[in-house]
Amino acid sequence: MAAVKRALLLSTGERYFALASNFVTVAVVSRILTPAEIGVSVIGMAIVGIAMSAREFASANFLIQRQHLTRADVRGAFTVMLLFTSIITIALASSAPLLADAYGDERLSPYLRVIAAAFFLELVAAPIITLLRRDMAFGKIAAINTSGAVAAAAVTISLALLGFSYMSFAWAWVASAVVTGLLAVGLSRQFWIYRPSLVGWRGMVAFGGYNGATSLLYKTYEALPYLLLGRILSLDAAALYSRGLMICQLPDKVILGGAISVILPAFSAEARQGRSLKQPYLNALGLITALQWPALLVLAALAYPIVDLLLGDQWYGVVPIVQIVAIASLFSFSFELNYPVLVSIGAVHDIFRRALIVCPVSVVIITAAAFFGLRAVAFSLLLVIPFQAFVALTFVRRHIMIGWLEIWSAVWRSAAVAAITVSGPLAAVIYIGSGFEISLVEALSAAALAAAGWLLGLWLTGHALLTELFDGLQISGAAGWWRQGS
Repeated sequence: MAAVKRALLLSTGERYFALASNFVTVAVVSRILTPAEIGVSVIGMAIVGIAMSAREFASANFLIQRQHLTRADVRGAFTVMLLFTSIITIALASSAPLLADAYGDERLSPYLRVIAAAFFLELVAAPIITLLRRDMAFGKIAAINTSGAVAAAAVTISLALLGFSYMSFAWAWVASAVVTGLLAVGLSRQFWIYRPSLVGWRGMVAFGGYNGATSLLYKTYEALPYLLLGRILSLDAAALYSRGLMICQLPDKVILGGAISVILPAFSAEARQGRSLKQPYLNALGLITALQWPALLVLAALAYPIVDLLLGDQWYGVVPIVQIVAIASLFSFSFELNYPVLVSIGAVHDIFRRALIVCPVSVVIITAAAFFGLRAVAFSLLLVIPFQAFVALTFVRRHIMIGWLEIWSAVWRSAAVAAITVSGPLAAVIYIGSGFEISLVEALSAAALAAAGWLLGLWLTGHALLTELFDGLQISGAAGWWRQGS
């Protein structure tokens, strides 16, 4: 448990730094580029996202969950990854003009070709970072990813200021891939990884078959709203929806950003030792919801000043999207845990079966909504996300024997904490009397009320997160005392 907490601390620190870099980048670039320019990048990334999912047919996560790992396994895994990535890169680059014609925007062609190069370059760091994750070496991972984040932010802002427009994002990805690749190789010096070998390729492909098909389904579902809005409405609509989802994902990135890279190795280690994942899963649900739910409700209440701060006044059309999606996202509390649990116990086939159920239904709902406009797509998530959550939890419950009442017992305190937390900001909004369009100064006051309400809610409900916070403060205090004494 101590190793997991240390890994979580390192990973969280790295992810917070990357998140801060992304905040700065988004805030600056959103004031330089127009929604239409950013819309080109959004459509391009949606297309690339589907291409990236195909790479999961040769998923590096195979190396994490494997019980006994040899050099032959690693080399074989890299070789399969190299073959898949090469095919996808060539296909993406060669089809770029056709995709640009489909959207009637020739700007997509150079964007996709540069992104294809970045996509291939990422292969250098991928196996090394995966092995470091398996070994819980998150200090090195933090150094690699932080350097990549700095490179991406610096290049994006610099090129946007120099007039590279939407291509700033593409070249920034190339720069990040080069930096992370060089640093990963320099830190590990395990050059033997890159010697081609097909020993053990069957295990990699068998794992990747379900994993890749699942990823392809989910990535297609995720990309669909952008592709539909860009085609049916405009690139501006796709950009607005993208930025709205990005803001709504902030609570997950802030709260779970560092945890996600630790969860799969930690659950896999528990499973390899024959331990039940039931209690760790329930404990994680309780902690996650105590952070995620209050954050989402406060985000919905303070959407206007948050959009103003992050994006600027040309993006006010994002505000209702943020409010709708934030409420829908309350049902996503288990999403980041379900995949690691099923992978760690070897139930990759159930991940695929789950995707076969939820993705087609979700696609039909979102496609129908797209013909009614941007807000209709956002409202459709009020159906899609709860449906996905129900199906996902049903599959998890079958494997680790959890009842619905046990899930409720794990999260009800978090629901109470969330209600107490948002009461302060809502009272402030009602008192000010200008709807949700409050100033940044007023928003800071409302945020202070939210923080106080959150702590009060944790104390009143006796939430386990409060104990975790005290433990963290004690660890930090002890570390500070030790440093002073030395």
